[in-house]
Amino acid sequence: MSGHSQALIPPRKRVDGALVNRRFNKSIKENGGAGNVYEQAAVTQTKELFGCTVNDLYRETGGKKGRRDTLPQPAQEAYMVNESLAANELDRQIGRLGGESQDEVNSRILASVEQTSKQTRKWLPW
Repeated sequence: MSGHSQALIPPRKRVDGALVNRRFNKSIKENGGAGNVYEQAAVTQTKELFGCTVNDLYRETGGKKGRRDTLPQPAQEAYMVNESLAANELDRQIGRLGGESQDEVNSRILASVEQTSKQTRKWLPW
């Protein structure tokens, strides 16, 4: 090369539900979340977004538990939107959600997820 080379721009990836979910989980971890807080976050947002349990959502829509790609498109979109918003909110709170115990930290993370989910629910058509 002639000395005018530039660093290559990393390839971009299409954003999908799995990528959004990984970012959401990373935000939980960066706020000190541990243990079953990830599962509880899914339970919390499902309750707020759809008004049911995770098991009920999969059963009533014919989805296969643990496989969001088998849910109807509107449900997948709701999770993606909410997890994106919740990750942004959690990122904004990094370093400020501390607590004296892991349960306290997890509880504060879940409260943030719940609040974001309630706001997201207001924009959904059901």
